[in-house]
Parts: sequence; structure tokens; C-alpha cells
Amino acid sequence: MKKTNIILEEYGKVIQISGPVIKIEGLPEVKNEEVIEIGKEKAIVFKFSQESTEALINMDIAYALLLGDPSKIKVGEKVKRTGKILKIPIGEKILGNIIDPLGRDLEIKEIIDDEEFREVDIVAPEMIERKEIRKPLETGIKVIDCLFPIGRGQRELIIGDRKTGKTTIAVDTILNQKDVICVFCAVGKKKAEILQIFEILKEYGALEYSTIISATSSDPITLQYLAPFSAMTIAEYFKDKGKDVLVIFDDLTKHAWAWREICLLLERPPGREAFPGDIFYLHARLLERAGNFKKGGSITALPICETKEGDITEYIPTNLISITDGQLYLETSLFQKGTKPAVNIGLSVSRIGSLAQRKCLKEVVQGLKLILSQHEELKKLVQLETKLSSEAQKNFHRGELLLEIFKQEKRELVDTIDQSMIYFAILEGFLDDLEVKKIKEFEENFYKFIDDVYPQFKEEIRREGWTEKLKEKFRKIIEEFKLME
Repeated sequence: MKKTNIILEEYGKVIQISGPVIKIEGLPEVKNEEVIEIGKEKAIVFKFSQESTEALINMDIAYALLLGDPSKIKVGEKVKRTGKILKIPIGEKILGNIIDPLGRDLEIKEIIDDEEFREVDIVAPEMIERKEIRKPLETGIKVIDCLFPIGRGQRELIIGDRKTGKTTIAVDTILNQKDVICVFCAVGKKKAEILQIFEILKEYGALEYSTIISATSSDPITLQYLAPFSAMTIAEYFKDKGKDVLVIFDDLTKHAWAWREICLLLERPPGREAFPGDIFYLHARLLERAGNFKKGGSITALPICETKEGDITEYIPTNLISITDGQLYLETSLFQKGTKPAVNIGLSVSRIGSLAQRKCLKEVVQGLKLILSQHEELKKLVQLETKLSSEAQKNFHRGELLLEIFKQEKRELVDTIDQSMIYFAILEGFLDDLEVKKIKEFEENFYKFIDDVYPQFKEEIRREGWTEKLKEKFRKIIEEFKLME
């Protein structure tokens, strides 16, 4: 007798469409976050309920988020289970491309045929799988590398009002990397903005180690929700290969808005500021996947958060501040005064601090924060035209020099060895006789002088740190340079 293989499949039907949320009946065995098929479109199951008909018969109802265009499906259409959780293609081929959260190349509109597929949303590694953060991730931005150093495996929030330079800091950080894989996740941005970032990375040769995950403001809200999770999944692939990875989320405020819209359509009860109760857990489970791990490499996360009129006490900013290991607060008033990057030194912090700072930089900036805090107090006295002592005048002038040094145009990145030399020169008093307005010109010419006349000196600092021998040598070098000036 001939054997026949019987394949059992479970089908339901669409009973309601509310934007990206579709209501389905007839799938009693479907699982949470399972992918289902509606014709050529796919959706992810996110909620279940039981509803009674007029005949008082309980019917199993599922709610799903559509991954495509809602206009392409109709009420009454057949729904098929796949039994699979959402996965995206991962591999080396994604580098240098702009892809959507499902792994589709935005130029060819097709799934990238890559090495493997991985689940988008997974449980973060446990504490026992992690190790201390000790290796720096240098941004090339002086005020950050000096005062708020970022370590590989850290989560540092970039927070501030719109148009204060948050994305610029993130892009410049990518450009400054040499041995780090970079993943830029754009949520709710315009397509023109994403293409502009792509062209900048291409111009500076950063595309060979970078990829962009794009979910624009015109894309389905489901893709905007999935984008950060897809970006973190890509980061984990390279981390498992032993590489250090930088992942940037620009920005998580729009991501929270997307989840709020989805939850309201899913008829979940709203809480503070109309956000669902699990909004904290949403970002916590995402950012907890970053870290420095015993097996493999590290994942450094730079989430971006937008504030309104500088208010960091709003729901999403306070959530993200409590989740991350520090924040860079960008202030509108500083930006308008021409201080770029507009980092508020008083409200910014790195909870990893000097543990992950390069030795040569750590040795020369120990007294720098003290001078800046003294400068802030002395500034109030100067504004009142109070006469300062000679010691106070000296500290005030050094504070002015440092604040001027911290001003930096975009794409003008500075190596930490160069940074350590200029800070040492200021803190040791070599530039006490220099006018504040001339410090930038002095800095630029001094770097060129070192590269041309004493190229081996920077390597000695990199290798040995600021030994007494090198400090004495530096004194002679700077005196020689000042005589030439």
C-alpha cells in the first residue's frame, strides 16, 4: 500500500485592519512573535484575546503587526501560520550598504543573500558573560575624549534638543574608527538625511567597515519599531566573530513614538504621556544587549534621545538616562553661541570615566575638571568686575584656553596623543602668555611642527606615557616652537 505524507496547516482570516495592526481569528495555536503570511505580505503576532460573538461562543483572536503595505490586504483574506520567529540575514555582505530592518538592500529591493539568519529580538547576555570595560573607543572629539571618555562596551546616551549636533557627534565617531565595525540605525528620519550620512561615510572611506539600517518616516511603523533590534542583531553577529562593534540609534525618541502608536492600535492601556507601561522594558532589553563580553568582542551603544526645550525630566529621556552608563547633554544656548560641539560639561557624565581612557591622556587631564569648575565660579566674579588675585587670573585664563580648545568643527577629528600634548601645555602654564583668540591657530601650527620636526615623539608618548623624561623633552620642544612663532 502506497504511503502518503499528510501535511497539516493552520489557517485563519483577517477580520479587521487598523493601519499596520491586523485582527485575525481562527489561529488558536499561533505563538507570540510568530511570523504569519497574508498572501504575499508578512506580519508578526503581538497580542491575543478572547472575544464573544452574539452566539456567546468564545473565538481566539490574534493581533499582528504588518511588515508591508496595509493597502495590499483585505478583510476576509486567508492567513497562514509559518511556525517561525522573525529572522534577518546576517553576514559580511551587509557592510557598505543601506538596508531595511528585514535585511533588504534598499537599492535592489531584495533580501541580501548572506551567511546566516538570526532572530531579531533575543534575551540579553547575563552578567556572568560580561567583563570589565577597559579599552577606549576614541571619538576624535576633544571634549568627549578628555572629560567623558567612552569605553568599548559602554552605553553612552547623546541627548539634547533637535538641531544641536547629536547626529554629527555620532557620524564623527564613526569616521574616527579604524578597527571597529559600525552600525548606524536611523529611525524616523527623512530619506534625504540618510543618503547624506551615507555620502559622508563614503567620502571619508568609512563605508568599508559600516552599514546603515534605515526605517524612514515614510516606512511602515512596524519597520521603525524593528529597526533598533535588527541593528543590534547585526552588531551581535560581528561581536561573536571577536570584533568590537559600535552601534548608533538615531533616535530612540522616535522609536518610542512608533511603539506608542502601535500599542494604542493594539488597544493596550496608555500610561504616562500616553506611552504603554512596558516602554522602559522595551529600551532596557535593547540596550542590555550591548557590553564587553568574555567570549567574542564588544558592542558599544550610542543611543540618541531628543528633548523639548532642554527638558531632560520627560518620560523617555529619564528612562534612557537610567538605563545607560552616562550621557552627553547638548545645550541649545551653547550651540547658538557658536560652541560646537555644544556639550554641557556640568550635566554630562561618563560612568566608566578614566577606566577606559588612554594612559597618556589620563595622566595629563587629572586636574582639568578642577580648573574648569574654578573657571565657572571665577567667571561670575569677572562679570561683576571683581578684581582677581594673580593666581585666580592664571586659573581663569587657563579655563578660557581650555574652553576655546574644546571648540571643534565637524569632521576635524584630533588624535588623543595630539590632545594630550595641548592639554599638557595649557595645564603646565606654557601658554599662560597666549591670547585666547590665538589658541586655535597655535594648536594647528604646533601639531604640524611636531609631525614635521619630531615625528617620533608622538610614538614615544603612545608607547611609554608621560614619563619625566618625555615631559622634560616636551618642555624643550614647546620652547623651541614658541621661539619660532
